[in-house]
Amino acid sequence: MLLAVGFLLALFLCAGRAFAAPSPMDAFVAEVVRNNPSLSARALTRAAVVREASAAGLWPDPFGAVMLDNVPEREGGGMPMIRYQVSQMVPWPGKLGLMRDAVTRRADRAQADTEARRLELVLDASRAYLMLALNARRRGINRASTGLLDIVQRASIARYGAGVGEHHDVSRAQVERNALDLALIDLEGERSAIVAMMNALRNRSSEDAIADPAPSKGDVPALPPRRDLEALAIAQRPELKRMRAMQREENAMASLARRERYPDIMTSVWYNQVLGAPDSAGMMLGATLPVFGVRRQNRLAGAADLRSQSVDRDVEAMRAMIRFEIADASRKVSTAGKTLAFLRDVAQKRAEDSFQSAIAGYSAGTLAIVGVLDAWRSLLAVELARAEATVMQSMAWAELERAVGARVGASVR
Repeated sequence: MLLAVGFLLALFLCAGRAFAAPSPMDAFVAEVVRNNPSLSARALTRAAVVREASAAGLWPDPFGAVMLDNVPEREGGGMPMIRYQVSQMVPWPGKLGLMRDAVTRRADRAQADTEARRLELVLDASRAYLMLALNARRRGINRASTGLLDIVQRASIARYGAGVGEHHDVSRAQVERNALDLALIDLEGERSAIVAMMNALRNRSSEDAIADPAPSKGDVPALPPRRDLEALAIAQRPELKRMRAMQREENAMASLARRERYPDIMTSVWYNQVLGAPDSAGMMLGATLPVFGVRRQNRLAGAADLRSQSVDRDVEAMRAMIRFEIADASRKVSTAGKTLAFLRDVAQKRAEDSFQSAIAGYSAGTLAIVGVLDAWRSLLAVELARAEATVMQSMAWAELERAVGARVGASVR
């Protein structure tokens, strides 16, 4: 019996070995990024703004007119005439460029929104995949633990048959087995919900099958220095890029408002077709008079300047939040690593030794079944804690990369 216990104990522990997110995780994340419609919607929004920016820099259409004059001909009046006239408004130099620049900055904001959504999808997909991995680990531990309880139950039946045990021992082992069966039902239901969520992320039917992640060994890279992570985040976070684009847009709008104080030029050329007399031609050059609009444009420019200054404050607040997010994610990664080291090097070995000693003592009749079940629960708790801590470490690393806005060092995947 001890040989069988040792074999099943090895299976039990194998179900809970250190797990870093398996390499198929990257493939799943890439599929989510590729197929999720919310990301393509933002990409289309950006494309629309880029198209709008290309239109903002175009000249206004010319104006054409045909005029008939002195019809019908009267004695003493002018000769009948047909005038063909074309007029063109010429904006003051730089106005069209500033209009186009302001809309282009909106395209930069849309691009930053697209990148922010991509990072959120990467984080959501990573979390969902890791939740499935944790669920698979818990089910594996459940099955291995069921095998151990079967051995305990057979031992209690043998002791009861030999007249050295009590029927109560058999019942206690069966109760624990029933609890494991109920837990497995709950885990199977949880798996269905996780799979449905993962399929929703990749825009597929909720019933599409997804295989359980296969545990694989992997080393979590060492955390880079905090200031390096913060510097990378300042350069990469799309939220900051969006704010910078917004500030450039406000600066462009302020410059455009100040440029609007300058007059636009109106030019016209015409050709007179005179019936019964020589034809003639002419031209005109005019300009708008910036009489009433100067104060209005000055105030609009001042408002844009204030909005630009407010963005500076938002950027400062965002940087403070980024520093916190990086510190919090780094703490989670570090804490999970220390927890794993303790469980692996101290708690797990003690729990294994305690369970094996309990089994031996129960077989020899020196320990009650309550002691065996207590030792089994302790071993189960350690393995579940190790499984959770390992996956939490991977999730924390995914959160760290979201906080930075880019991949950090070697991937835990």
